[in-house]
Amino acid sequence: MVAASFHEALYDSSVTSRPGDRRAHRRRWAGPPVTGDNPRMNLRLNGEPLVLSTPCTLAELLLAQGLGERRVAVEVNGEIIPRSRHPDHPLSDGDVIEIVHALGGG
Repeated sequence: MVAASFHEALYDSSVTSRPGDRRAHRRRWAGPPVTGDNPRMNLRLNGEPLVLSTPCTLAELLLAQGLGERRVAVEVNGEIIPRSRHPDHPLSDGDVIEIVHALGGG
């Protein structure tokens, strides 16, 4: 099946939210389109399951989530990953990722 758009290719519509979830209308990011026999990766992003169709880096995940230019702190499996290492930090099956947004105020 050919995706109608790049956006549809990045999101996995086979992953559904729990009944009653206010975010049920959102699709889960699935990474780049599956080609050949690429295995899927199961992650946990901010407590929610996330299925990726192919491996990617932390920076690629943040870009896909719309957070590439945002000030965020990211923890992978309990380790804080500095922003300078985001492009070089590969994600692996079973990773637990927590993203915290920096908020300003006074």
